[in-house]
Amino acid sequence: CLFNAAACAALYATTPRSQGGLGLRRVCIIDFDVHHGNGTQDILCSTFDPRFLYVSLHAGGAHINGYDDEDSEDESFRLKLGGKKQEGIFPGRCGDSSPHEGVLNIPLGRKVTASAMGTALVSQVTPAVEAFSPDLIILSAGFDAHINDPLGMGGLTAEDFRSVTEVACQMAYKTCSGRIFSVLEGGYGVPCCQPRDDLFLPNNTGEKLLDLGSDLPPNMKDEVPFTFRQKLDRCHAEGFLECVKEHVKGLIKCSMRK
Repeated sequence: CLFNAAACAALYATTPRSQGGLGLRRVCIIDFDVHHGNGTQDILCSTFDPRFLYVSLHAGGAHINGYDDEDSEDESFRLKLGGKKQEGIFPGRCGDSSPHEGVLNIPLGRKVTASAMGTALVSQVTPAVEAFSPDLIILSAGFDAHINDPLGMGGLTAEDFRSVTEVACQMAYKTCSGRIFSVLEGGYGVPCCQPRDDLFLPNNTGEKLLDLGSDLPPNMKDEVPFTFRQKLDRCHAEGFLECVKEHVKGLIKCSMRK
C-alpha cells in the first residue's frame, strides 16, 4: 500500500480543531486484514501515544516460519525469480508481539479461522477497546482471510466478515456512541475478467468471467497464470465482492441502530 488511509484518518481525527482537525482525544484502529498492518503501527504507534490504540488480527505467530505451501507451484516460481524464503508471514515478525500498551497484535496462526477470530474479538479485543474508551473506531477492513482468497491464508466466509463487523459495531456503540467507519484494505479473490488468449483452439470450456463492462478497456490485458486462474475461479461461488457486500450490510445494520 502506498497510502495509509486509516493512519491518515486517525491523525486527522486527533488533530486539534484549531489546526483543522476533528479534535478527538482517542482513536482505535481495528485491523482484520490477513497481514499485520506494520505501516499503520509504525505511523501511529512506533512509540506509545495515548491518542491511539492499534489492534491487528492477522495470520502468523512466533511459531510460524514461512508459508504452508512452500512446495506449491506458485511459491517455487517466486523463489526461482530470486525471491527469498519468507521469515514468518509477510510482512515478517513485526506482528508476533505487542511492543507497548498502545498496540494489541493478535497473530492467529498459519490460517485465520472463524473460531480463532471470534475468540480473539470476544476475549481480547473487546476488553481492550472498552478499557481504552475511544472517541472513534476505524476498521482496516481486509478480506484476504476469505476461504477462497488465492493467498490461501484464511478460512472465513463472507458471512463471517459480517459478524466481525457487527462485533466491532457493538464496541463502537458501547464506547463512542456508534462512531465507526471502514477503510478498504486487502482482498484478492476476484474472478478473471477476460478469456484466456493462450489457447491453440478457441476456449469452449464454458469459462465464467467477471463482467466489468466499460470499467475494463478492451485493450487491457488480464494476464493471469493458469494455476492462479484456477484459484480465482473458486471466487465465482463466493469471493471478495461478496465479502464487501456482507461487510456493508453489517455497517448498515449498525447505522440503523437506535
